[in-house]
Amino acid sequence: MGRDRKFKIDQSVEDLQSYKGKITDYRSSQQLNALILIKSGQYTTLEEVASHLGVNYRTLQRWLKRYREQGLDQLLSPLTRNKPSKVITPQIHQELEQRLLSKDNPFSGYVEVQQWLEKTHQVKIGYKWLWAYMTTKMNSKLKVPRKVNVKKEPGTEDSFFKTT
Repeated sequence: MGRDRKFKIDQSVEDLQSYKGKITDYRSSQQLNALILIKSGQYTTLEEVASHLGVNYRTLQRWLKRYREQGLDQLLSPLTRNKPSKVITPQIHQELEQRLLSKDNPFSGYVEVQQWLEKTHQVKIGYKWLWAYMTTKMNSKLKVPRKVNVKKEPGTEDSFFKTT
């Protein structure tokens, strides 16, 4: 048999139920369900609550400690790790964005970006890391052009778009 809890949840069960619509991730919903189960008194010990939710007892203790110290809003807010990159400085980031947006000399792929960074800024970056950085921070996509007929005349595309 476990020990009874020795802390008090400030919100009512109805208030906790109202937070359900605002939650977007699974961890926060589990944390909110734990608070609802404790507040409603369905379970007398934290071990029973943890086994009902399918989480470790120590995890439940950490959640409740965070609730006591920081409050409900901080408990339910998702944990983010938006740290600035140590490798790509803001100056390099800006130059990358300018080169991505340029129409006369854009990058053709992430390997070319790797080579450009190594040549101009002496920065070696792995392909996967560079791909993840550019897709998350710059919203870039690897654009592959469609095949073009070899016999196509150069000015026909412009005239087609002018007539439509």
